[in-house]
Amino acid sequence: MRSVTLRRASFDAIVAQAEREFPYECCGFILAGAGVEEVRPIRNIQNEKHAEDPAAFPRDARTAFLMEPREHLAALNEIDRRKLKLAVVYHSHPDHDAYFSPTDRVQACSFDPDEPDYPGTAYVVMSVRSGRFVRAAAFVWEPAQKDFVETTLELVA
Repeated sequence: MRSVTLRRASFDAIVAQAEREFPYECCGFILAGAGVEEVRPIRNIQNEKHAEDPAAFPRDARTAFLMEPREHLAALNEIDRRKLKLAVVYHSHPDHDAYFSPTDRVQACSFDPDEPDYPGTAYVVMSVRSGRFVRAAAFVWEPAQKDFVETTLELVA
């Protein structure tokens, strides 16, 4: 099982975003390739969707995230244009532990429940309690188990 390696600056940026957006979940991508590693925060529109249609979106942004579609697509287009890869999808769990929830798995395998939407992409979940970062955990797809498993998260300069 592979570990997940992030630059300290990227990690610090996503932690700062998670603390800033508390008590709501934050979300975004880390793009990488050829010496490049860039954080792309993406706006969580879960509160807006919940307010518009609480029956269809019963959870608000304290317990769920939905990436703003245009920002999401712009990041994916940038990956293609610059020949990068989607290294990490990240989000926070306000006042909860850093774990890969059943909802996280459903979102990560939205097209086929037995395969990830973004093969080779790691997922990082950050626990933020009372507005302060507590712990981050990294998850990767394990083909033999057909599931995401926690792996080592390494930070480098």
